[in-house]
Amino acid sequence: MAALPPGFVDVPSAISSKGFVSVIGVAVDVLPLTKPSRGTSSLITFTLKDCELDKQPLDGLKVKYFNDDPYAIPPVRLHDVILLRDTRVKLYQGKRLAVVSQNDQVPWAIFRPDGRFPICSPNSAKPIAIEQDYAYGLLDRLSGGRRLQRAPPSTPYSRPAVVVESSASAKKASSKREFSLIKDIKPHTFVDLVAQVVKTYPDGSDKFTIYVTDYTAHKSLHNYETGDARDGDPHGYISRTASKWKGPSGQMTILVTLWEPHASFAREFLKVNDFVFLTNVHIKMRPGSQMEGVIHTDRHYPKKIHVQQVDVGDDSRVKDLVRRKKEYEKRNPRHQAPGSASDERLASKRAFKKQEPNERKKQKMQVEEGQTALKPSVEILKKNQINQHVQAANPAVRCRSLEDIMSNESHNNVSPAGFNYRLPFQNLNYRSTVRVIDFFPPSLEDFSVQDKPEDSPGTLDETEEEPDNQRKRWTWRFCLLVESSRPPPPGEPRARMKLFVSGQDAVHLLQLDPTDLRQHPSRLDELRERLFILWGELEEQKRKLAQEGASSALLKPEAISSLPFNCCIKEYGVPCSHRSRNIEDDLECGHDDCLGWEQRFALFQTTIHY
Repeated sequence: MAALPPGFVDVPSAISSKGFVSVIGVAVDVLPLTKPSRGTSSLITFTLKDCELDKQPLDGLKVKYFNDDPYAIPPVRLHDVILLRDTRVKLYQGKRLAVVSQNDQVPWAIFRPDGRFPICSPNSAKPIAIEQDYAYGLLDRLSGGRRLQRAPPSTPYSRPAVVVESSASAKKASSKREFSLIKDIKPHTFVDLVAQVVKTYPDGSDKFTIYVTDYTAHKSLHNYETGDARDGDPHGYISRTASKWKGPSGQMTILVTLWEPHASFAREFLKVNDFVFLTNVHIKMRPGSQMEGVIHTDRHYPKKIHVQQVDVGDDSRVKDLVRRKKEYEKRNPRHQAPGSASDERLASKRAFKKQEPNERKKQKMQVEEGQTALKPSVEILKKNQINQHVQAANPAVRCRSLEDIMSNESHNNVSPAGFNYRLPFQNLNYRSTVRVIDFFPPSLEDFSVQDKPEDSPGTLDETEEEPDNQRKRWTWRFCLLVESSRPPPPGEPRARMKLFVSGQDAVHLLQLDPTDLRQHPSRLDELRERLFILWGELEEQKRKLAQEGASSALLKPEAISSLPFNCCIKEYGVPCSHRSRNIEDDLECGHDDCLGWEQRFALFQTTIHY
């Protein structure tokens, strides 16, 4: 029997533990896929053991796996060997069990006696060799004992897109594709790459471009130098302010264009510095004899995503990449100088601060010399500029004003009895051009809060005991007060809207993972600099007023230096605040003119580029 892989525990240890564990075991009991009466998630329940397989199956580790998408649930069959990575064990009704909820990211793999390759969860890397050896060792133990009944045919909810071994076309494709380092890629081939994201760029509504490196060099790639201005459209169609190249210098970075559905996944989840596993990358030549990569839509499985996020501990190839990166940084100290990126942004910030006084000084000298200032002031130009460092998805969609969004006529309705009423909300998406004039909470340290993952549907959390070693998870949660960029009619104020920013939408905006900002001042500095791009000196102005004991309400919008930017806004509803928490959810609100829901707006699919 092979040794237990690093990072995994045996099933008895998992049962006696609390918190997050990784296990490999045999499915000795399986309940069919069901959909609970409450909630939207489907559920499969199975029990894992890795010893005494011929004895009572109910003394193993019971696993409840929930997900809204039944294809994301492992299609477990009796006597399969299951690998679960980083699943949470909790106490429920006096017994330990593993629970995977809709919000959890728990990669899985299934090994079967009649299968040559493991079946892997969507967007997860294949188990490494030592993990496979252990799993196949459990299968050998099964075949060496009493004869087991043959596994039934594959269940109808298993998805061929994530099955590595099935179908002749899949075998044919895999024979043409293999893992490769960037230094070994060749044009007109298909390869798998493990790399780190250096830069992202939204390339239209149906494409997304990423720049990735594995810290190996190839002579047919662009030769980047530190300080290169490589910002903006990679194809040269759109002009945009250039910024210094922040990736490794030399010919170590390849541009990869992602088509749907990979583009949507990357647009939503990928950010700079993420480690990614890219499969089925088509290597071809660009104009200028430079190579690039493309991941097209899979013709056999159109919904299959060939872009996966990986952790350092998940794959030995990622560990090798990190080692090469450290060796590169030793040879190039300026690439690892702490605060160098922050210093660069601070320099830009200081230049921004000096821009207006210098312009005013220049105009004053022109007047004193009898010259007429022909150029409009920076303040007037700013009012009409769109912040090009904030980009929103779906650029082909027309931007609507806040006034139009908030007075949307589609909310007006007529009941069958002929009564006119207005819907409290609709689930709609918009694009708009807005400017930030305030934010909440007032302290940036509170923009990230500790988050307890929601449990699965049902009453699973009613008797839950808080694990002693439960991971502290953090999530972004803040609100922006924005105003319309369109000038209002004379005598009327600009329309204003509260935009809530949280969860993955906030990660997408900031390109930063949430953490305890009070314990990580460097991350707080990064957040402050990203938001400076979004709202200018607004935070500094609010801090100054707070130190003087004055209210931020005294800050007039015209004194705020933020630029208008394009963004995506989603409308949704929440239960109204009138209803008492003691009242059952299915009872209507007693207030007049209230249908039990309140309208909310949130920012999404918008990114700060720095």
